[in-house]
Amino acid sequence: MNKRLLIQNTLRHLIETNSLSDITVQKICKESQINRQTFYYHYTDITDVLNDFFLNEKIPNIDQANDWPEIIHAILVYARDNRQLILKTLKSKASGAVENFFFSNLYMRGKKLISNRYGATLDKNDVSEVAKLMCDSLSREMARLLSHPQELSTSAIEEDISKTFDGVLDLICLNKQNKKGKKI
Repeated sequence: MNKRLLIQNTLRHLIETNSLSDITVQKICKESQINRQTFYYHYTDITDVLNDFFLNEKIPNIDQANDWPEIIHAILVYARDNRQLILKTLKSKASGAVENFFFSNLYMRGKKLISNRYGATLDKNDVSEVAKLMCDSLSREMARLLSHPQELSTSAIEEDISKTFDGVLDLICLNKQNKKGKKI
């Protein structure tokens, strides 16, 4: 295993049982059996480790998702399984890394889904803008849901969010058609 991954995995393990403020570079080095020079060769501090982790992390099964409920389900499962890591990172200087992580995973998959379903009505720029709006909305919803873990297991959330997304997309498409003078 490479040293960067070892450091990331060690930090991830320590976060499960410690507050982020209690985790030091010294603890990471001791737990991963590396010296401080090795840590500082790869990272400047713990925030840097978290940023790198979320930059390279992937949500399992999101690439196979074919509709909003499947995308949302993949995200909710990931959030539930990594709740402590996400919550503690959100309360740190690396909070932007979590937000970017959710946004980028959602954006790439959502953009493809919107393009496939509404590509005839929306041009490329519209698809990108709609995907950004949807992903921004869902990223905020994820932050709210993480504070209530009992809600992360409900399929009603998946259905509600996907209905909202589909409704908004339908309205945008109708509006576009009206502006182009097409009959509805």
